[in-house]
Amino acid sequence: MSPDHPASLEKLFEDLAHPNPNIQREAYWEMAEQYPDQAMPGLLSMIHDEDPVKYRTAVKALGAFGERSFQPLIELYYRSPSGTVRACCVKALVQIAANFPETEFPDNVIEVLSKAVDDSSQVVAQSALMTLGFVAKATEGGQRAIPVLVNACQGENIAHVQSAVMALAEVDSPIAQKCLHDLSKSESIDPLVSEIVKASLDRFGNLQANKF
Repeated sequence: MSPDHPASLEKLFEDLAHPNPNIQREAYWEMAEQYPDQAMPGLLSMIHDEDPVKYRTAVKALGAFGERSFQPLIELYYRSPSGTVRACCVKALVQIAANFPETEFPDNVIEVLSKAVDDSSQVVAQSALMTLGFVAKATEGGQRAIPVLVNACQGENIAHVQSAVMALAEVDSPIAQKCLHDLSKSESIDPLVSEIVKASLDRFGNLQANKF
């Protein structure tokens, strides 16, 4: 529909269920432009749906609303007992980062992601580490996510350490590089983590070389 004759919100929600991803994409971007406040409750409700297709679509849609989605996602994360819902909240945040790299993630969002790293659901925790890595690498002011990743590298959960190391390897930061160098010198480091650290440091070297 044209901006002068936007589709109804009801029609746009119908389009979200369309099997064509292009029609879905057009629907949620038009929602974000034409119905930013009215559409939000319906999208948050879709996150609770048992159908993975529906809640994944809602995650993508919420990413089109930019910073408007921050507070509703934070509130839903804190109050939901469902690991799937909490994971959707985190994954919607990375969608925002991808769609709006110029948008700085506020402190309360970084705090949620930090807490999510220690979530009882491993899916949530891994999603949070991935999101923190993307925020650190690709968004305005994303350096504030780096200390959370550095802290995760000091933990005892090997899967978390691996994910945090791989995330830091993508970030052009002396803090990230120092963390990886320190890990490489650790005598107690897990062998698999050691291999990832070595590969990450090699990647750092290549990134630096490509600058010149």
